[in-house]
Amino acid sequence: MKKFLFPLIIILFLFSCLPDEPTFEAFRRAEVQRLLSNQEAKRWLLEERILFNEAVSFDSCEIPRQLIFNFTSATNDKDSLFYINPADTCGSITDTLKGFWFVPRTLTPETAIDTVVFVWQTTDTAYFQIDNINPVSFEIKTIFEEDSLFENFTHFPLNSDDEE
Repeated sequence: MKKFLFPLIIILFLFSCLPDEPTFEAFRRAEVQRLLSNQEAKRWLLEERILFNEAVSFDSCEIPRQLIFNFTSATNDKDSLFYINPADTCGSITDTLKGFWFVPRTLTPETAIDTVVFVWQTTDTAYFQIDNINPVSFEIKTIFEEDSLFENFTHFPLNSDDEE
């Protein structure tokens, strides 16, 4: 019995040194890209925005705020990103931010990732942590606390023929 006690103590000690499991449902880089863009193009509707711990109310306009991810499999092309926002007056003109997006590379393809980066033309670069993601919704929040932004999106098909 004593000869089993020492190896058991060593095993328990080694397992106690392991890091805690992450709370994010561990997706690989390719899976995050697929969920965001459907490997081609996918449109998301902004449902909720919380800025500095306060909910932002949206004007009721015909065109809802949308985030569109376009994906290309070519390594030399950037995956384009569009943020469509109704004009302040809620007229027929929309304000569209254009840029590109990427999921940062990991050391190995099997390594889990919970980050997406938006690079907007003439604006800035925003790093987001993905809190929740599935084929019909995703939630992101800024990594840097001074930005304090949380957004919740739901899938909004481009048209019935293109997407499910």
